Amino acid sequence: MTIQTTAVSNSATTVYTSTNNTAITYMQLTNETAGALTVDIHVIPSGDSLTTTNLVAKTLSISATDSYQLYTGGEKLLLANGDTVQVTASAATGINSVVSFTAI
Repeated sequence: MTIQTTAVSNSATTVYTSTNNTAITYMQLTNETAGALTVDIHVIPSGDSLTTTNLVAKTLSISATDSYQLYTGGEKLLLANGDTVQVTASAATGINSVVSFTAI
């Protein structure tokens, strides 16, 4: 397995791009600030663009100094070559992502 970390901004930030076929086995978003922030999360098939049809979480609130976990405890998100996960935060800084993935 491999781990990728990304600082998320207030514009669409790609936190993971699949190379060949992969599975996300763990994804966490952490708010390092003293106030709540929100995020939008999109899972985008290769060749598509960010739209409401690939939105998996809208205005998800993450409390101050808290984390939100997706794809844990045996859950997996299967992705094809070029598929991406993009996150947009309500602030330019303060949200960080950790994604663990493996080839399938």
